[in-house]
Amino acid sequence: MNANTASSAATKTIMFVLVAGGAVMFLPSMMLLVVGMTPTLAAMLTDRRPEKYATLCVGCMNFTGVLPYMIELWTQDHSYDHAFTIIANPFTWLVMFGAAAIGWAIYFVAPGIVGMFIAMRADQRVQRLRRRQRDLVEEWGPGVAGSNEADKPASEK
Repeated sequence: MNANTASSAATKTIMFVLVAGGAVMFLPSMMLLVVGMTPTLAAMLTDRRPEKYATLCVGCMNFTGVLPYMIELWTQDHSYDHAFTIIANPFTWLVMFGAAAIGWAIYFVAPGIVGMFIAMRADQRVQRLRRRQRDLVEEWGPGVAGSNEADKPASEK
């Protein structure tokens, strides 16, 4: 084992201890976070692309749905009872999972919108180039477009 792998293993161990200690210390918050972020877990498990775009879209929107309840838990009463009260509220589930559903909608709709935008820009560029070509033909003659009679061999004239 070289120094880099030993350092990497030590870093992973330290991070695990910190996360596990934080999870125990903030258990009511972790309970709410784990329950609320299950759509993100589902997106992570089903997303086959290496870029994990579905996980990113669903995860960000899902977190925005969970965050208000996390803040409520932190500002009012950071206890198991309050965490269970928040989790037991159906409106909480609607907000958290509804935000995740918006993330799924973004994931499915955004590529089509971006594709249409790119196609429109390409069409505009082609039109701009054709206008420029017409202007050049008017200014310099048809030879500039590659269709000059003088360029043709004598047998074709």
